[in-house]
Amino acid sequence: MVQNGPAILNTILNISSFSLIFPLVFFLLFKKNNKEKTVRVIFFYILYCILNEALGYYLQGEHLINPFIFFLALFTVLEFSFFCLFFYYAISIVVIKKIVLFTWLGFFIFSCIDFFYINKMGALGSVSIGIESILIIIMCVYYLYVQIRGSNNLFVYSTSNFWIIISFLIYLSGTFFLYIMADKMFYNETYRVQYNIINSAFNIIKNILLSVAMLMKPVSANNHDKRYRDLDDSFSYQLKN
Repeated sequence: MVQNGPAILNTILNISSFSLIFPLVFFLLFKKNNKEKTVRVIFFYILYCILNEALGYYLQGEHLINPFIFFLALFTVLEFSFFCLFFYYAISIVVIKKIVLFTWLGFFIFSCIDFFYINKMGALGSVSIGIESILIIIMCVYYLYVQIRGSNNLFVYSTSNFWIIISFLIYLSGTFFLYIMADKMFYNETYRVQYNIINSAFNIIKNILLSVAMLMKPVSANNHDKRYRDLDDSFSYQLKN
């Protein structure tokens, strides 16, 4: 799929691209276990990633830089949208759900302004990607905090949501500075090689963890409600006082 560059780099890039198939396959193989809304959101996110990956290879092969930049900006918005929808279903605290909706709307408006008026459709959008990464990392850390605080056992890692959260947390933490530097350094050949290697490595890790998530059995609605009922009440009480 990659025609230029050292053989080892081509191998890493190809493994990264094909690794997207694994969580998709595991979802289809264990679809009886994957009836949770959160997992289905990630399934559609993976489908979108595959389509975006194929489109990216085509645009790069045809040297269509402006469309490539546009679809990269679109990917940032849609990736954040998928994660916000996942987080909305994963968290049962009503106040946090509302905050997620306002956060998504604010990010969408900012991304449009950044792309069309600030960068004028001529940059990769490092600022938007950086803000997206920070927001998702914050949501991931908050989710883990809620899980640790609200769980009565040590088996929080036995849920699909846990592995999905960990996959995004590791991937975005590992690639954060790559995206921050992308606007100024992307046309530097040395940087692009390092970018492709690091991004591909963390992308492989993310897809492996998403595959693990597809293997987890769903948490029953009764257990989920019981886990969060007291936490919802106490959190709401704290906000009112």
